Amino acid sequence: MLLGARRFSALAALVARIYGGYKLIQWTRGDGVRLARHHRRSAEGAYRLATRLEGLPIKVCQFVGSRADILPAEYVEVLSQLQDRVPPRRLATFLPLLRRELGRPVEAAFAELDPAPLASASLAQVHRGRLRDGREVAVKMQYPDIERVVRVDLRSFAVLIGVLARLERDFDFRALIREVEKYVPLELDFVHEADNAERMATLLGGRPDILVPAIVRELSTRRVLVMEYAPGVRVTDVEGLRALGVDPADVARRLIDLFCEQILVHGFFHADPHPGNILVQPGGRLVLLDFGLAKDFPPAFRDGVARLTAAIVGGDRARVAAAFRALGFRTREESDESLAWLGEAFLGWALRNGRSFADPAMIAELGAELPRVMRANPLIEVPADVLLVGRVMGLLSGIGKQLGAHVDLGATLLPYLAAGAARPEA
Repeated sequence: MLLGARRFSALAALVARIYGGYKLIQWTRGDGVRLARHHRRSAEGAYRLATRLEGLPIKVCQFVGSRADILPAEYVEVLSQLQDRVPPRRLATFLPLLRRELGRPVEAAFAELDPAPLASASLAQVHRGRLRDGREVAVKMQYPDIERVVRVDLRSFAVLIGVLARLERDFDFRALIREVEKYVPLELDFVHEADNAERMATLLGGRPDILVPAIVRELSTRRVLVMEYAPGVRVTDVEGLRALGVDPADVARRLIDLFCEQILVHGFFHADPHPGNILVQPGGRLVLLDFGLAKDFPPAFRDGVARLTAAIVGGDRARVAAAFRALGFRTREESDESLAWLGEAFLGWALRNGRSFADPAMIAELGAELPRVMRANPLIEVPADVLLVGRVMGLLSGIGKQLGAHVDLGATLLPYLAAGAARPEA
């Protein structure tokens, strides 16, 4: 109880300072300099609190720091530092957990375990190791007591987002917190993650440009995951990519292609492609990490997403609305306008204007018009699966912006849409 009260109070105080600051600037018609200063102060406050509390606040900040496409540069610059560089804990912190999970002394399984972490993230820390048989591995270990901390934080975020939804009717993120409540517990089950990784490795096995590190099953448990060590350069490290002789724009294009294949062909996709989870090796091979959050679409839903995308590409507003309804979207009234505008925000505007997925001009135009349309005929039901697709596209859009790339989405999508649209209606 005391843990929850302390964490909630800290989060509530931060949200109040950030929200109050923006409202004050809005009411007093503050200039851009003042607004940029508040962006930075807010991001720095979120960074300090996340690194102090750890757990779910770090995961939220990681997501925000990945959205270079839509969020102010100050947030991205500050919060992107948390993508895989959370202040680390000493290896000794994890050794009791490692012994319990392995059911044997650590030395019986590992010839070496590097005290310096490869990565420290929101829920776990990763160390490089070498097995007794000589294999180089990465060992992912959950933070002690992280499950209880996450449960506490989920309740806190649900309350705070509910309050903000009542204050700002145009910014209701309660559907998103419901998704977080559903999926974050899955990320704490490393057996589930191992299953996802092995399935993805099988599906993408024909692509030599993609690597999913192999799982060492005999040493993996619900709280410890041991996998093949796969070094690489972070996907958004533009200088590092160029030092490898890899074109950043080509990386961005292949990433979009890869996720189109996952979503529209296999119906199973990595749902958390933030920059800390994607590495690039010499020759341009992409390494996919962290399959704690992955989604499996039934064939009918996968085909529905393909038909929706094809309708948006074709600019047919009635077909767009019908495709949204077939996927489970519902509006208060039967009018097509809200769903047609949602299609524009999702993909249409970017395709027809030859822009990247998210573009400042697009955001300004949609930001001015979409709230008006949605107020007139609001969404009353949104399928969770589509929210995950939108999240993935948003993360990829942020990566593309950081890589300075402008991917031709129409050209990338067409082969997949042709296959999807050719399937008979369900």
